[in-house]
Amino acid sequence: MKASFLSLRESELNPVFLSLDQLVERYLAKKIFPILLISGEMGAGKTTFIREWFSRFGTESSINSPTFSLYNIYDSPNFRLYHFDLYRIKVLEELDELGFEEIWGKEGVSAIEWWQLAEPYLPKNNRIYLSIDSDSIEVRSYTLKWSEEEVR
Repeated sequence: MKASFLSLRESELNPVFLSLDQLVERYLAKKIFPILLISGEMGAGKTTFIREWFSRFGTESSINSPTFSLYNIYDSPNFRLYHFDLYRIKVLEELDELGFEEIWGKEGVSAIEWWQLAEPYLPKNNRIYLSIDSDSIEVRSYTLKWSEEEVR
């Protein structure tokens, strides 16, 4: 597992975006559809990160939190983004009924907030982990982890 760690202000996220861009491009070039698994406390900036990252790809969509809808789909000239928020899912059986495993890792790029409950349903070979920790009101720590073997 390879990792990259940065402590930055939200206005300074370009190095994290560029690292993530490179990973996503490498996966997609190999016809592997990456799953971005985002961890962080409530209010850490998970949805803000996705909004800022994906808006750079020229999407016409307004990127919002999928907390109540459970997922949103956004298109850009580069790829389709499936943005999931599983915060309201409390038991594994709920996921069975939703059929999300038909999307995760099968097309586009999936970004999943509060993903831990769904871990048994997620493919193992295309995961990118992003952890966001609040260092202060203005500064967050961003850690990206991925399997180097999958993206060579």
